[in-house]
Amino acid sequence: MLERGLLSRIIYPAPNPTYTSESFPDELVWVPKRSSLDGDPPEVGVDSVPCLLLRFPFSRFLVLYFHSNAEDLGKCRTFCDTLRQKFQVHVLAVEYPGYGICPGTPCERSVMENAMAAVHFATQTLEWPIDSIIIFGRSIGTGPAMKLASQFRFSGLILITPFLSIRELFRDRIGPLADLVEDWFPNQHRAASVRCPTIIIHGQRDEMINHRHGAQLYEILRSRKRLVSPEVMEHNTNLMNDAAYLLIPVTQFFALPDFVFSEMAIPAWAFDSRRCPKSLRRLGLDRKQSASAKSSELTKLAMDWARQTLEGSALESCGLRLTQGTTRMGMSCCGRACIDANETLDATVRVEVCHDPQPEVPMGALSVSSDSVVQRKLPRHSSGHDGSHKNSLEEELVSRIPIAAAVPGLKADQQGKTVSVFV
Repeated sequence: MLERGLLSRIIYPAPNPTYTSESFPDELVWVPKRSSLDGDPPEVGVDSVPCLLLRFPFSRFLVLYFHSNAEDLGKCRTFCDTLRQKFQVHVLAVEYPGYGICPGTPCERSVMENAMAAVHFATQTLEWPIDSIIIFGRSIGTGPAMKLASQFRFSGLILITPFLSIRELFRDRIGPLADLVEDWFPNQHRAASVRCPTIIIHGQRDEMINHRHGAQLYEILRSRKRLVSPEVMEHNTNLMNDAAYLLIPVTQFFALPDFVFSEMAIPAWAFDSRRCPKSLRRLGLDRKQSASAKSSELTKLAMDWARQTLEGSALESCGLRLTQGTTRMGMSCCGRACIDANETLDATVRVEVCHDPQPEVPMGALSVSSDSVVQRKLPRHSSGHDGSHKNSLEEELVSRIPIAAAVPGLKADQQGKTVSVFV
């Protein structure tokens, strides 16, 4: 079987991007791949598909357009605008993964994800009736167009230079070796499921996709259909050079134009360029840089605090070297544990940044509470009813520090050598 990545590069030779997120104001929309069922605007950060939405006043029909494999939205924008003006329809052109500013790798699955997102956007967000949507596919775009038409009953289907399947395209060139190619977009198996009126336009001089592909698909179709086969038309012939290629057949077949008494309403969030995948990556990078800068700042603050707290002047009477001004709570300073703690606190203090929202604080550790109080868990000797001595833990107030509000958590390890800032 031919390696999928190689097949993708052969079938989808994406050109260099011809547009940016700032191109085509009021036309470039960001179609979310996942939309809420209750109609709420999707959050910024949800994967979005760049699409061109060209509107025509009071038009009844919306054409969902899938371009060829040698162009992106920037290159096909002129053709889409011609469709809008000549047929007097709305046009929603869908970008493929890996094309323009749409990230990803193109294959049947990923292309269909974008296609389904566009259908959902048209029917749910724009609230456009499915029987007023015409699917239009050209060349490789006839693959997603055919699959959608086999699943939903749209108003119509337009196929320009369609193919039977990707495997059959390879068969025309490499013969039996085509069986090693993964069979993407098996249009010949889906054509019988299409229920909407379908027009196929395929030139007889097409050397890229042989005319037989369009002719055989026409024979398989069971719905109302029409085949247009211009004798001199090639694969990349400008369809506007001769009205008999596209304009007249489509206008007559679908009785275009047609109008309604309401305008298309597009939510403002659909034009928000922050939904651009590249903008989201930039935002994520900025956030990482911001987090890194904050971590560095917190580290410095924690180090300064550690030096002040752990190396500050101590009370002469206390082996624990509590900072001056500390209120004692009847704690013994003569126990072995207290002496050990005093010795470990003399060690070098190292600061590290962690990501633990609720760290466990061991005995002898330091922590910063939400009320800016630095606390240390210390052993306390207490006498039982029988006169025996027992050890228990008691939190002593050590000091209040100004950086506590900026440091969600701070502690030392059990050896007293590490102060950790938790962010």
